Amino acid sequence: MREEVEFVRPCPKKHPQRSSIQHWQLRDLISCPTRRSEFLYVNQNNVFQYNTISKQTTPILKDLSFPPTSVTTGCGFLAAGGQRSQLMVRQLGSNWCAHTSVGGSINNAMSISRHLNGTRLLICNNDETIKVYSLPGMQRIQTISLPTPVNYAAVSPDGRKMVAVGDSSDVFLYDVSASEGYTKIATLAGTPGSAEAGFSCAWNQSSERFAVASQDGFVSVWDIRSTEKIAKLGAKQNPQMKGACRSVKFSPTGSIDLLLFSEHMSYINVVDARTFNDRQTIRVAPSSSDQHISGISFSPCSKTIFVGMESNVWEYSVDTVGRRCFPEGSII
Repeated sequence: MREEVEFVRPCPKKHPQRSSIQHWQLRDLISCPTRRSEFLYVNQNNVFQYNTISKQTTPILKDLSFPPTSVTTGCGFLAAGGQRSQLMVRQLGSNWCAHTSVGGSINNAMSISRHLNGTRLLICNNDETIKVYSLPGMQRIQTISLPTPVNYAAVSPDGRKMVAVGDSSDVFLYDVSASEGYTKIATLAGTPGSAEAGFSCAWNQSSERFAVASQDGFVSVWDIRSTEKIAKLGAKQNPQMKGACRSVKFSPTGSIDLLLFSEHMSYINVVDARTFNDRQTIRVAPSSSDQHISGISFSPCSKTIFVGMESNVWEYSVDTVGRRCFPEGSII
């Protein structure tokens, strides 16, 4: 794999916002839901919004009764989950909110997606289930049982597929339909011989490919038209624990075609999602010491990447012009 590439410009902006890590393995606590000048982050028992232009910090969820282990945004909503199945949901742009306990154990991750004419919240729990709620009605629609504690689930942008991962190397693929709900169609093998858990998954903008980040220090990519992996990407620090892959994201806009993943400490990786042959590895911690990464997020326009640290948040600019220039004779 070539590493002499620059998808992201050096010299990021540094924002002094401190983001808290509430669980040593759950590192998806940064989000950029609507515009590139604003991001959400977790700090202790709060979720704040920070405007990078005005430098203003606004509390979105303040003084929660629990420190969020997971947060997600989508379809105009923000959800935060806790260690003891606590759940808080707020509609961004209004005062509507709901607070409940979904039962089970720790809420490892959540996902918000469109479903027909409605909105669904998926809650991945350590009790080996994904609990599906309607928003804003907060009605439980379905409980999906898996053979392992569930660490993450993601619905494809077209709303037709879902992928889920948990405390095994297996990857679970589902059909999503109006009549049948969520129906498992395949169980894919992760890393052969590995029992390491998957902690994050994501779909590309076209809903044709998905990626899984695993604790064994690899990100694996599949195409939905095949059960074979099309790429397997190793972390910079693999096989050390600090090279465990914690979060993975695809750029939201198709013409940019980048895959971003974070390691347990100090490094992020930006990969060409067209060929998976080129990668830029960026050290986000000082050269003199390792630092934990709390989360990563693209802006909706794919022009910006935010990287949460315990002492600050980095803002990187993506070379979008370079990504839109295709080599002569290439097929888009």
